[in-house]
Amino acid sequence: MGCGPCGGPGSQTREVVHGRCVCPNRSLCVVMTPWLHPLGTIVRREFVTRVRRRAFLVATLLMPLLMVGFVAAVVLLTQSAEEEAKVWVVDHDGLLTVPTDVGPFVPRCPSCYPERSMLSYRFGREVKSKEELERDGFTCMLEFDEGVVQSEKMQLLQLTPPSGRSRRAMERDMGQALERLKVREQPELDYDVYMSLKTDVSIVVMDYETGEKQGDAKAMVGFFMGIFMCLFVLVYGMHIMRGVIEEKSNRIVEVVLSTVRPRQLLAGKIVGIGLVGMAQMLAWVLLSWVLFLLLGLGVEQSDWMESWAQTQGLSADAVDFQTVLSSQEDLAFLLDIQWPVMLGCGVLYFVLGFGLYGAFFATIGAMVEQESDAQYLMIPVMLPLTFSYILAIQSIDAPESWLSVVSSFIPFSAPISMMVRLPMGVPWWHVAVSLGLLAATTWCLVRLAGRVYRVAILMYGKKPGWREVWRWMVRPDAGAL
Repeated sequence: MGCGPCGGPGSQTREVVHGRCVCPNRSLCVVMTPWLHPLGTIVRREFVTRVRRRAFLVATLLMPLLMVGFVAAVVLLTQSAEEEAKVWVVDHDGLLTVPTDVGPFVPRCPSCYPERSMLSYRFGREVKSKEELERDGFTCMLEFDEGVVQSEKMQLLQLTPPSGRSRRAMERDMGQALERLKVREQPELDYDVYMSLKTDVSIVVMDYETGEKQGDAKAMVGFFMGIFMCLFVLVYGMHIMRGVIEEKSNRIVEVVLSTVRPRQLLAGKIVGIGLVGMAQMLAWVLLSWVLFLLLGLGVEQSDWMESWAQTQGLSADAVDFQTVLSSQEDLAFLLDIQWPVMLGCGVLYFVLGFGLYGAFFATIGAMVEQESDAQYLMIPVMLPLTFSYILAIQSIDAPESWLSVVSSFIPFSAPISMMVRLPMGVPWWHVAVSLGLLAATTWCLVRLAGRVYRVAILMYGKKPGWREVWRWMVRPDAGAL
């Protein structure tokens, strides 16, 4: 039995063996076995041809390792590259320091200037010239006098710019010294008593009903997940557009459409390439989770865990990696996030969002014959994504503002905006309405895109205008094949 519809060389002589085409052009063959729907054949072809590529396998397996290695390298290089800031403090009026018998001046408040690996102080009464500072190894100079007490502002003269961390430490140290000076000038105040009464209050935001901790850090997790999905939509949406342009320019689509309907080809491309993106995303999540577990096992079996438990007054046998993580205020919020809900909703929003934007990319690919011609047509697609990014940034600071809530219902921005709100706790009906609107909009746009696709995919030598595209969308019989 010949495979016929693929149109490849030898299609009249090659046969279908065990339900599979064995012609030389079988990668493009869309012949269907009786039990396989045309859409399933297209989806399988788009999925298999891409996941078998070496680039896909390398990116899927190595990207989590590269990301972890990149972050670790940046942290290590930043710490190693940070040079020590050695500061010469000129105390003109003797407000901060007192002389000693051996010569050097010492601070009245030694605890105000703790020695750090990246910052150290030396004190004197005289201003040093640039040559003297360089000779003595100083990187910058601070001047302190009565004017600073009144204005609460100091000038830092630098030879080598200090790091941001060193500069912030200087501000804290000099602020504490100035505070000590002002208290000392009030005879009725005792500095030790004042410091014991001084209290810094930290506010922990908690949900009234659930009692869960809230915070901007949780919203940042949702923000990065939303941006991650947005990047996937762009990358794999471009795959759809390039695939359509390639098949159109090579006239392969003419052969394929002799066997399947244009809408089936459009839907198959979107679903098949979308499954590739989802498979890669899920693979990265699983690999990241495995790396996290391995990191936890490594920490639990290290000597550091035992020493940490002793400092906390705990038994080493009763401490695990989760206990250590929960004790770190900067990372403990990760344990409060409902990860199953986040990942489940993330998959749904990715599927629907990719279908929404994938229809746009496929339509753009059908309207042009070269990829360079598609650049100006991508503006209507990029604008909603850019708008969604801006709204998501605003949602981090105010996730329950009217703008954040409304943007989480708008189909074009919902995949990002709702992901920002989810870690903070969202009523279930908000998620249901958002997903419902997104699904309905995706279904409508895929149908409209199919009307444009079925005509534009076989149009050569002419670029359709927007008026013509609009006519194809509103009139199903316009340009019918």
